[in-house]
Amino acid sequence: MKGLICNHVVIKRERKRMEINKMIKKLLNAQFQGISVGDIMATEVITINEDATLERLFSLISEYHHLGYPVLNKENKIIGVISYKDLFRVKREDWNSVRVKERMSTRLVCVSPGDGVFTAVEKMTEEGIGRLLVMDADMLVGIVSRSSIMEGAIKRLLA
Repeated sequence: MKGLICNHVVIKRERKRMEINKMIKKLLNAQFQGISVGDIMATEVITINEDATLERLFSLISEYHHLGYPVLNKENKIIGVISYKDLFRVKREDWNSVRVKERMSTRLVCVSPGDGVFTAVEKMTEEGIGRLLVMDADMLVGIVSRSSIMEGAIKRLLA
């Protein structure tokens, strides 16, 4: 009997959590209505070469204060993304010998400029990432991050 009561409580909590998530999604969707990724994306994208060292990645993070960068190969094609999390999984003394291509993620999660901001938020949440590449066909045209989405939402609220 005790197990049934515990299961019932867990099911009620899960239903409540799902209900709250649904309400939050509805609020966010209403807030971002009419805003496209193209409206808020950064168009000057800083990239890093696959053969760069993690020391170079650290320099970019220090200089530009971005936490992730698209990775290009020798043909200037996007082949991955690398973030500060990848950097800090390597011992500091190895940063000069480890190449970006050894630590980057090759799974590209992208949106297009015409996609709605809410779609971008959902993708980031589902994937557990903080930025999305904005692609127009095979061309990188921008990058959108959680912080740029929040800035866009705040500007809209204050307008």
